Amino acid sequence: MAVTTATQRRRLSKGRRRRLLWGIALTAPALVSQVAAQPAASSDTTSAGTGPAVGGVLSDGRSPGGFGYDPGTRVGLSPGSAVRPGTLGFPYTAFDRPLDDPGAPPEEPARTVTLVPSVALELTYNDNIDARAHDRRDDLIVRVRPALLLNVDSVRLQGTFNYAPSVEFYTQNSDENRVNQNFNGQGLATVVPGLFFVDVRGSAAVQSLSGSGSAYDEASSSRNNQVQTYSFSVSPFVTYRFGGLASLRAGYVMQYVNQDRLDRDDPLPFENVPPDQRQFSFTPSEYTSHQFYGVVRTGEDFGRLAMQGSLSSTTYDGDGLYDGAFRNIGLLETRYAITPTVAGLVELGYETQRFNTIPKTDISEMVWAVGVRLTPTPESVIIAKYGKRDGFESFYFNGTLEVGARTRLFANYSEQLTTSALSAGDLLASTTLDPLGNPVDAMTGAPVLPSFANNTLGVQSGLFKQTAASISASQAWLRDTFTLTLSYTEREPVASAPGATTQPFGQKATSVSLSWSHDLTERATLTSYGQYSRTSSDTANDGNSYTGGAVLSYLLSPTLTGSLSYRFRVSDGGSATGNALDDGTVVQNIVTVGVRQTF
Repeated sequence: MAVTTATQRRRLSKGRRRRLLWGIALTAPALVSQVAAQPAASSDTTSAGTGPAVGGVLSDGRSPGGFGYDPGTRVGLSPGSAVRPGTLGFPYTAFDRPLDDPGAPPEEPARTVTLVPSVALELTYNDNIDARAHDRRDDLIVRVRPALLLNVDSVRLQGTFNYAPSVEFYTQNSDENRVNQNFNGQGLATVVPGLFFVDVRGSAAVQSLSGSGSAYDEASSSRNNQVQTYSFSVSPFVTYRFGGLASLRAGYVMQYVNQDRLDRDDPLPFENVPPDQRQFSFTPSEYTSHQFYGVVRTGEDFGRLAMQGSLSSTTYDGDGLYDGAFRNIGLLETRYAITPTVAGLVELGYETQRFNTIPKTDISEMVWAVGVRLTPTPESVIIAKYGKRDGFESFYFNGTLEVGARTRLFANYSEQLTTSALSAGDLLASTTLDPLGNPVDAMTGAPVLPSFANNTLGVQSGLFKQTAASISASQAWLRDTFTLTLSYTEREPVASAPGATTQPFGQKATSVSLSWSHDLTERATLTSYGQYSRTSSDTANDGNSYTGGAVLSYLLSPTLTGSLSYRFRVSDGGSATGNALDDGTVVQNIVTVGVRQTF
């Protein structure tokens, strides 16, 4: 996630600023201890990822099944974004020309390179650094946040890179000192214009191992209760156009994902808890995947009818459940424009999947889906489908709707077979970045809530059927932005990972949050928020969590921004370890003051 400084907001046009405020409001709970751009991408998200039970995005050859999506529709991104809506397998520059003309030479963009370095110094007081109901420890934390934001928009190279690590020093508990890596980056290199491209992506983020039941920031969890996730991919691919008849895309994707604790030598938060009372099933995950894909799509000669055939084969190199794992799918998709704003969707294909789980997971069967695509306004797109994928039938929905000039609705629903590490890789492929490095949904432009902004559930190993749903309403005025968000996440264990400490278990989380951002003056902005979450699992009692806070930022000079924030959390589900040895009510207060200098 990225936090926009007052200086950056002043440099944006009024229209772009409004769009960015939607993203800030949606992710407001994570603003508590941050005064600078913080990239994010990880596994627990309410954004529709690639490879849902039904559907993905058309432009992503890696996950066939999203033919209803027209990547030429720009939704929700700031104008002039260096990275257009679209995902791996289709050049971003193609969105400056007709959708069905990926081979035409793009118009030459302005050759711009923007590099914005900055550094922040923060002082945080946390009265309960372990988030425990008993044996509380408080501490004064000194945090240094250097950051580097790079935007490139040239004929041969386009992209955004945002690197913002966090170095934390605990004045009383030095064993909690840590370095958290946070970054997001996406770039597209044009090797042969209109023909050969190379797409490179990467992300890193930290989240709570046990799940906080509420919004997460780095100061709210102890070191041994944090998981660092890295995800990188590189994809060379080609595009070719056969006149108005068809277009071709084919490529290779190599992806690396690593998910591990900050320090394996640190004791787990349940180290001294009997195995039958432990609530977490986590083992480190690391894999490299190799994917080959090809997509052929009809052109404008077919009129209202559009068809797409796609093949994708992915193999995994890794230990545990990724040993010998693979995913293959072939799919034929059709879209027929009934009216200019309504199109029918039909998908039919076959898939095979295998994971080295206990018991073994083998899927080999037909996949199908039927649905509709609606585009009621140029800035709105809605896709709804029902079908079968990943071995079960499910519903899929993803869309954004513009309601007047000030209000926008975002909604999504998906069910998919996945793991925590696979979700991290899917998120990398299904999001794009705005000019400040904020991840947004590639289809709708909706701000993506990464794990540490919606960290209600813990991280587990094993294979799960994950259901994710959210709906948000955001209204922007001249000086105020209001956002109401409802979200639901459920994970049902399908199979265990080899070597897991305990068996995976089911989890559910429901949350509602409300945020308000208000420009007090030209120099000062106040953001306040509140969130209620209810969590449940197969191994523990239900828990309730209440979180609230406020962030005040002030532009001290054109390049210097000050920030003051307060956050509280009250949880009746016990400590972060969530075991019977520490039941009770967790109360946590966090106060942060900081400054950021931009160079």
